[in-house]
Amino acid sequence: MVAIGRLVDVGTDHGAEARLYVRGSRLAQAKLAEVEAGVVGVEGGSGTFDTDPDWSWTVEAEAQGPPGLYRVTVRVSKDDRGRPFELTLSQMVFDPAKMGSAAQAEKPTEADVQAAEAGAEGGM
Repeated sequence: MVAIGRLVDVGTDHGAEARLYVRGSRLAQAKLAEVEAGVVGVEGGSGTFDTDPDWSWTVEAEAQGPPGLYRVTVRVSKDDRGRPFELTLSQMVFDPAKMGSAAQAEKPTEADVQAAEAGAEGGM
């Protein structure tokens, strides 16, 4: 009977840990999406989640080869019944502040259009 009780305890612990991994993964992915969208800058930061204040986050970035390319690392953590839990997610991200947007695009001049058309006809 004691062995069965212990197996139930172990199963419960593993289930709780799985829930932490799922929740932590979703929160880390959401924070990384905020970095990609420019809501959180690639220069980094830290805080707690508005939707789940028990979880905290940090964002760190390291510049990589090409200008504007960063390796962004998001760490989420939570104190789970006195035991620290941490999950880390890293991804290469272009700095959205340096990428520009479609709203910044300029309409090509008539000369640009004609030059492009002439180049296309010459290539055929």
